[in-house]
Amino acid sequence: MVSIIMTEDDIRHELSMDVKRIEGIIERIDTTCKKYNDEKMDAALTILKIKSELENVRKILPHMSNLLNEEK
Repeated sequence: MVSIIMTEDDIRHELSMDVKRIEGIIERIDTTCKKYNDEKMDAALTILKIKSELENVRKILPHMSNLLNEEK
């Protein structure tokens, strides 16, 4: 296994990209909730979409945590 040493700028960039991904997830959750409120989507589908987006967050958070641990 090859160990890649990341510079501080690399870590900042990676964290910035992760934040943008989370912002996108929040936007998609907001859109889903709006569609539900506008009665364009039923409750079951709304919950499934939100659960899916939360799974995406769960994938991003460990990556962010690892980056922060590398920074120390």
